Amino acid sequence: MTPAAARSAMYSGYGLLVDSELPLPELGSAGSTGAPADVVVRGGTVPAPGPSATLLPLGLWLDGDRIGVDVPDVGRFAADAGERITVDALPGTPPDVVRLFLLGTAFGALLLQRGHLVLHGNAFRVGDACAVVLGHSGAGKSTLAAEMHRRGHDVLSDDVVPIDAAGRALPGWPRIKLWQDALDRLGRDSSDLRRIRAEHAKFHVPLDRAELGPLPVRWLYALDRYDGPLRITPVTGAAVFTTLHEHAYRNELLVGAHRRTHLARSAALASTARLARVDRPRGVDSVAASADAILADIHHDIHHDIHHDSRLGPTAAREERHVATSS
Repeated sequence: MTPAAARSAMYSGYGLLVDSELPLPELGSAGSTGAPADVVVRGGTVPAPGPSATLLPLGLWLDGDRIGVDVPDVGRFAADAGERITVDALPGTPPDVVRLFLLGTAFGALLLQRGHLVLHGNAFRVGDACAVVLGHSGAGKSTLAAEMHRRGHDVLSDDVVPIDAAGRALPGWPRIKLWQDALDRLGRDSSDLRRIRAEHAKFHVPLDRAELGPLPVRWLYALDRYDGPLRITPVTGAAVFTTLHEHAYRNELLVGAHRRTHLARSAALASTARLARVDRPRGVDSVAASADAILADIHHDIHHDIHHDSRLGPTAAREERHVATSS
């Protein structure tokens, strides 16, 4: 069991106040606000899932209002009713490894319990809205987000992007995770950075950003690779739901009520945001070109809105934008 710290501390992220007795040095302290915590994080014993629990791939499980994950050689984590995370780490587990799963899978599960559409991607600010870049592990989401940050676009969240019932992305932890080669590309020295895990050359990179509240999602881009030039292709119809399910964070959890909530949130988001696929050439460093293409696509969409939405109405204008971006 993870030993408790001498006393808990308050942190903030995703619009939540988090009271954690496990130190979370990657996060900024929320200080003493006087407000009650939205989420409590504690070390303790997490019972094994009961006989009626639903066992899922990758060590995940559902047991009533509890979502759990068993991580080999690390321990067991459980999120309860969107309000509490219990960490039951194996003795001797390095704290940085515990935090990796706490701030990732466990918090992703808790945000799902709170009724959010939780996507696997990064979100960055564009004016008074934001864009979300989706992709599987290793697709280059974080490197692209770092490039957007370098260009002056605040990054709301890295890896876990929760979207609320109003279609707004919630700003998460003020850091991004980057491999050494990505840092080299950006000219960022890693000597002062904390590693994700001691054995990996991947680092927590603090984000210098303005204080951000939730921002409406207007654009979503799913990263992919293929044998051809870089292109952006609109995604419409049933493919929207397939893509959002594919890029849901820990989509193995989307069963029962969680699947129904995901579908409802996806339908609502599809009515206000535009989804496209970014096909990038294999074996080519296309980070800068991808950023150029995405920002140009967003600029085109905004320009098109200004000139056409008032006369077409939102649905007709959105359909016309799909045609324009594919030409």
